[in-house]
Amino acid sequence: MAIVNERGFPLYDMMGYHLGWRGAHALDGDLPRRQERMHGVMTLLACTAVGGDADACLPAAAAMELVDKFAEIHDDVQEGNPQRNERDAVWWVWGPAQAINAGDGMHALGRLALLRLADRGVPDERVFDVVRLVDKAGLRACEGRFRDLEAQERIDLSVEAYMRLATDKTGALLGCAMQIGALVGGAGAETGNALATCGERLGIALQVRSDLAALWGGNGNSQPNVEVLNKKKLIPVVYALENATVSEKRALGEIYFKRVLESDDALKLREVIDGLGARAACEKMADTLKAESLAALEIEDVAPEGKSRIREYIGMLTSSR
Repeated sequence: MAIVNERGFPLYDMMGYHLGWRGAHALDGDLPRRQERMHGVMTLLACTAVGGDADACLPAAAAMELVDKFAEIHDDVQEGNPQRNERDAVWWVWGPAQAINAGDGMHALGRLALLRLADRGVPDERVFDVVRLVDKAGLRACEGRFRDLEAQERIDLSVEAYMRLATDKTGALLGCAMQIGALVGGAGAETGNALATCGERLGIALQVRSDLAALWGGNGNSQPNVEVLNKKKLIPVVYALENATVSEKRALGEIYFKRVLESDDALKLREVIDGLGARAACEKMADTLKAESLAALEIEDVAPEGKSRIREYIGMLTSSR
């Protein structure tokens, strides 16, 4: 993205590092599983699906990527994740203070990128609408993260409350990506709202799948990850707490009331949760959410070829996570 590369200052080297462009092990080939430019791709797919010009939409796609990456950098600091995408996290290399600074800067660059839509022929009033939607989605994402962090020390989070949390934390930005892509492409509000629903439900499905991988492992690693040790309320944990007997809740509570979780605690947690059928139930939730995402595409203003491309991409995302 030119808006990052055109600035010659060490702060932007940190941003380029997080994006995989700079530093040790720079990503010259295929991006790791979790670093597809998902938000940008969805923005462009939505734009072209309603008959819009992908080139005119590039600033919006870049903006959604920058806002998402701002959230990722902050997530790593908040959760103590030492690595992201198989490399040291920004905060692990430069420290938490500078990582927060880099994340904030990426958010500001995202806003500036949106203003470049006017240079590509997007009407000023539509640019204003897009900026408003991105800011609103960014705020929802922060609210979701607040509730996520707040829930770490609680064992009374319901599945319903988790879904509200995940809708904001993960669904808001992906829904916004598709909505603004449609608007830049010239679609009306109704079509934009339908595509927002498509992206939002997909985002929640991906969050559920990510939670499952955190507890049972992924990419050939069967060990629970740092999110489990940090007592994150992953959806299998939430489901188990809501459906457990008193004695099973007591067993789960004994783990979660410990000040610090060790690897053995995470394995015990997984054993209790496995016995409650949480894994199968949550996999079913993810499949239902994916189906709801695909169903939202069934609107007249989205071209058949555009629907096909979006369905194909959704299939790729959900099969690889």
